[in-house]
Amino acid sequence: MKSVFKSVQKHAILRSAAYILLGIFIMFDPVGVSKIILNIIIAYNVLMGIFNLVSAFKNKVSGYNPTTGFAIFYFVCALLIWLFAKPIVSMLPILLGISFIIGGAMRLSQSLNLRHYANVNWLPMLIYGVFMIVAGILLVINPFSSAMMFFRFFGIILTISGISELIAFIRLKDFDIQ
Repeated sequence: MKSVFKSVQKHAILRSAAYILLGIFIMFDPVGVSKIILNIIIAYNVLMGIFNLVSAFKNKVSGYNPTTGFAIFYFVCALLIWLFAKPIVSMLPILLGISFIIGGAMRLSQSLNLRHYANVNWLPMLIYGVFMIVAGILLVINPFSSAMMFFRFFGIILTISGISELIAFIRLKDFDIQ
């Protein structure tokens, strides 16, 4: 338990900074950020396809070479993502709602575990966990009609998550779990 707690605590400051910065960018330019993320995913698939294709040519094998299959798979994925970007983006509210529910449940569990310690204020983490679960349920049950409106909302939630991570890091940095 101690090593898990220390591992989570160790990366909390980096996670909170990333959440806050990404959340602010998403709030102010959701269209631009979504295009950047989409292009990064497409570029990743194209690069993996190229790397696998080069690897297949380097390691010529008689008959079927699985690396060639992987290359084709990555190229097809990049093409499908490029062609079907809008439907993929419209699914994001449901997928992120599910991730909010999971993240909120983890926060809820952490807060309930921390309540056994006298010097730790576990109530803010409990409230945050409940908030995340409720937000996730709302996203799954009633996804927003506009993906960019949802994305802006996601930016706000991400910024709040980053601030919460930072507060938790500051409060728990000197806490030693036995």
